[in-house]
Amino acid sequence: ERLGYGDIKIGLPTELATGTTYLEYYIKYILAVQEKFGNSTTKLPLCIMTSSDTNPGTLALLEKHDYFGMPKSQITLVQQGIGVPALQDNDARIALDPSDPYKFLTKPHGHGDVHSLLYNHGVVKKWLAGGIKWLFFFQDTNGLAFHTLPLCIGVSKKLDLIMNSMCCPRKAKQAIGAIAKLKQTSTGKERTINVEYNQLDPLLRATGFAPDGDVNDPKTGFSPFPGNINQLLMQAEAYGRALDRTRGLMPEFVNPKYKDADKTVFKKVNSD
Repeated sequence: ERLGYGDIKIGLPTELATGTTYLEYYIKYILAVQEKFGNSTTKLPLCIMTSSDTNPGTLALLEKHDYFGMPKSQITLVQQGIGVPALQDNDARIALDPSDPYKFLTKPHGHGDVHSLLYNHGVVKKWLAGGIKWLFFFQDTNGLAFHTLPLCIGVSKKLDLIMNSMCCPRKAKQAIGAIAKLKQTSTGKERTINVEYNQLDPLLRATGFAPDGDVNDPKTGFSPFPGNINQLLMQAEAYGRALDRTRGLMPEFVNPKYKDADKTVFKKVNSD
């Protein structure tokens, strides 16, 4: 939707010299790592979350290219539901389909569905039984993510991290989520998590942590809060226990993007 592109994003080329698609690049990278560092029985699986819109195209691309050399059994497709009702304003009024006033307008539920889908399809249990020790969640069109994956695994193993989040340098007020450590004053509990970019600046001002809000460090030229690129590395066993406990359910939230400074008009209709 944002790209104005009518087909699946993993079918886009990573670069124009060879025209290698993102899906082909990801699969061939996984196969190369498997061959270089594994043994004759090592199989590194790939799971792709699709929607009702993208599932047919993803399957067609895989079948057209014979799964780009990866055995079909190594690839799992898990499909999201049809979506959730979209909201049209701050009062959370349900948006209606412009072409049918008796039909709700729906939007995809969001990336968080991947956890419940992994749980419901038993994917992680299967991977754990096969000896998988790390799980890497990555965005569909971030070809650079794999470049730093070996380093991320090394750091996670050395520090015994259950979860590690890759970041990138971020300019102050840049429209990308920021990784920050939040501390609850009443309990002293700390949590290092993503803060949406449209919430970070007012949060810093309201807490008094940074009276000027999100500003660049004069030495580095970047915000002290690095950008979140949604690349997460998990210890598979610990993640599996969390899935069993929560069934992969994620808290609901709405993250609207506004057209106007008064924050009353949405840029487009939003979903949960």
